Amino acid sequence: MSAINFRSKLFTLLVKEFETFIPQFKPYTTDYQLVVYASKDFETWLKVKMDIDDIRVIYKRLEEDLRNNPRDFRTSLNFWVDMWLKKWRERVRILSTKFEMPRDHVERIKRARKILQEMDWKNELKAMTIKKLVEYGEVCMIEFIADNLVVEEIAKRLQRANKDAIVALDPLSIYSAVSSRIMRLPKERGPLVYLNIKPNLFQNYY
Repeated sequence: MSAINFRSKLFTLLVKEFETFIPQFKPYTTDYQLVVYASKDFETWLKVKMDIDDIRVIYKRLEEDLRNNPRDFRTSLNFWVDMWLKKWRERVRILSTKFEMPRDHVERIKRARKILQEMDWKNELKAMTIKKLVEYGEVCMIEFIADNLVVEEIAKRLQRANKDAIVALDPLSIYSAVSSRIMRLPKERGPLVYLNIKPNLFQNYY
């Protein structure tokens, strides 16, 4: 089975698990997006746990596991989806209206994102942050959270600098600060991701 075909197979299995945990789940409606998020997170989580970057290699191993031990595979997937849904309720907040932030904060965030995009080591910084998040138990919206934490840290440093100053940022220093924040996350139960989507979408899953 090709990687694309197995990805489709895995997506179907994830849908079945969501239906197990959420009786009112309707995969052929906007609920579909929930599985899209989970599918992406599952790939990210597996890359860290298996220490493999090539998703094709991961899918090949999963396919073998499913073929050789289908019951164990589905039990493991069920356990992971349960973890993901718990983290979804903990880390994600749905906003029906746009969250208004102070203009100066918005400008700092925009500037921080631009700086991150221009940073030579941005991919390595993101990869290390994702790995740290997984190590500390995060399984839901992992890449979103990683991006937010790094951008927020850069924005903090911009706030401490003069408005027009050229800010030199050391990726290792940024990671050190972000890593310290991640190590405190298990004690925090608040949201880390805010989604602006249609009212009532996903509200049944809290």
